[in-house]
Amino acid sequence: MAQAAGAVEVRNGEGIAWLEMSGDAANRLTPALRGALLAEIERAEADRDVACIVLQGAGACFSEGDDPAELEGPHAPPTPAELCRRIEACTKPVIAALHGCALGTGAELALAAHYRLAAPGTRFGLPNVALGLTPAAGATQRLPRLVGAGPALELMLSGQAIILDAASGGLIDHLAQGPLEEETRAFCAELRAEGLGPRPAAQRREGFADPLAYQQAVAARRAEVASAGNPAPREIVAAVEAAQLLPYAGGLEFEVDAFETCRETEASAALRAVAAAERSAAAAMAPARRAPQRIAVLGEGPLALPLVQALLPVAAGVDWGCDAPDVLHAGVIALHRRLKTARHAGSTTEEQAEERLSRLRVGTPADMARSAGLILLAGPGQRDVAAPAGVSRLVAYPGRVREVGLRFAPAPLGARLVEVIAGPEAHAEQLAEAEALAQQMGCLAIRVRSGGESLGGRIFDVCCRAADALVDMGQSPYDIDAACRDWGWRRGPFLRRDQMGLARLGAQVRAEGAENWASALAGAGRRGREGGAGFYDWPEAGAPEGSAEVHAFLAARRPDARALPAAQLRLLLIGAMANEGARMLSTGMLARASDLDLVALQVLEMPRWRGGPMSAALRLGARAVREALAGVAHPDRAFWAPHALWDDLVTTRAADWPVR
Repeated sequence: MAQAAGAVEVRNGEGIAWLEMSGDAANRLTPALRGALLAEIERAEADRDVACIVLQGAGACFSEGDDPAELEGPHAPPTPAELCRRIEACTKPVIAALHGCALGTGAELALAAHYRLAAPGTRFGLPNVALGLTPAAGATQRLPRLVGAGPALELMLSGQAIILDAASGGLIDHLAQGPLEEETRAFCAELRAEGLGPRPAAQRREGFADPLAYQQAVAARRAEVASAGNPAPREIVAAVEAAQLLPYAGGLEFEVDAFETCRETEASAALRAVAAAERSAAAAMAPARRAPQRIAVLGEGPLALPLVQALLPVAAGVDWGCDAPDVLHAGVIALHRRLKTARHAGSTTEEQAEERLSRLRVGTPADMARSAGLILLAGPGQRDVAAPAGVSRLVAYPGRVREVGLRFAPAPLGARLVEVIAGPEAHAEQLAEAEALAQQMGCLAIRVRSGGESLGGRIFDVCCRAADALVDMGQSPYDIDAACRDWGWRRGPFLRRDQMGLARLGAQVRAEGAENWASALAGAGRRGREGGAGFYDWPEAGAPEGSAEVHAFLAARRPDARALPAAQLRLLLIGAMANEGARMLSTGMLARASDLDLVALQVLEMPRWRGGPMSAALRLGARAVREALAGVAHPDRAFWAPHALWDDLVTTRAADWPVR
């Protein structure tokens, strides 16, 4: 008979105490669930009729680990580390029966058990590093003992989940072929028949069998992560080294200290903020998932082929319509070439590539639109193509949007998010369709209310406008890029524009008295990397170099000034972008400040561990940013004038931007 025990369902029978976690859908290890597990472990250990204790998860998974909200402060008691130590110290064998996924502290709970069984397809991972954190419940000490330093570091430093299978070495003792509970019951019977008791990881030594290989793996990884902005990789490597060098209890304490050290860093705070932003964006998306349908991609241009390639894996079929047969012919050849490259890279099998190509049709826009369930306009000139009644047309290229548009990253195939532009005549059904498509493509949908302007386009323009204004005021473009690079932002605004081509950026708006330096240099024959000269000189081989010609060009057109410190240059760049974000919040174009951070991470390639301009500005301090903006002496006063939201943030000492 089952009895409720907080967030744990308990069943006893045949000498087995089945402890089933039944918290939320992810069985997150909240303080309540940890407390209930601890109490039931102790109760089962004291019960003479219990020979084995089985940990399992209700629903679709074992456990996805921590409640993210709890990571903002120290864990409440009993902590995950305390619970795992108690499980490991249990005098009766504890078996973890895994299915679905065991992630984070859920995986650490499994490692603390004496034996592990898994259903086929179970995902096992320690994604803590993505939040700027080490594992918190003993994984850095238990995992290397089971599998060695190399595999343990690969799992923890990648943050990626693996699929448990028969080749998973010391991670599991048995891969179930039939019903997991039946095979767990049989496994417990075998333990009793063979007189096998607890087998704590503290006593395991398989991973230490080759001490030299262990040390070499640690040394190699230490060199790889030495310059990482995220502190967690360095601490993980140090903790795995400590597993070999320190007594077990000392290693566990080392990990606890490393976790808290990481948690208090700005980088971890930024990474946790980005993860929270992604959860908020996902929660705001239309929940209904729609069945894949035929999608017509109409038009030519640089976006059409990448869109077709990105849609083929998720659509029931893709119909590419274009009025130029030669463009379609060349596009199909290019698509074959891209899929061949993907096969060679191992990201696609030959069977997958052939199956995807079988779902592609090409023809005139009118023919391709006829049987479509959804139409994406990949280029201008297609708005008047007739479509079946009730079929939505989404504008995927830059331009005016009356109803709904989609704005992908420059490479839609690898995009993490897509902007859903809600124009003045947008309908809820169209928005839901756009968000459902984003879900099918594995992207987050960021909803933007505008007539066609995207967050990505606007924040890129603002970044360039601010950088050009700093040059107007006498600063060196190379110093500005270097300030970005030192902050972890690999491609600053001048290097980035050179790589894009300066001629295409001439339309960026500047106020009277301000200069668009990309346009000015393009007019002087320096058109960017492709021409060998832009803001930088681009030799045929080697890295780009600062240009004496550009220095002279700038000196002739604006005064030199005392070079500002790198920190001040970054403050003004980030402040200008956050200031524009405040304007977008106030007009309703932007629903959440964190959405702009997500877009900036993708479009501007800002470092994830810095968190994006909106969160970075708050960490710099609302008062400091407001005063820096107000102190800028530049003709573009409307651009630099601090938005009123800064006053609210300063006077209320708010920790975050308002949400509409």
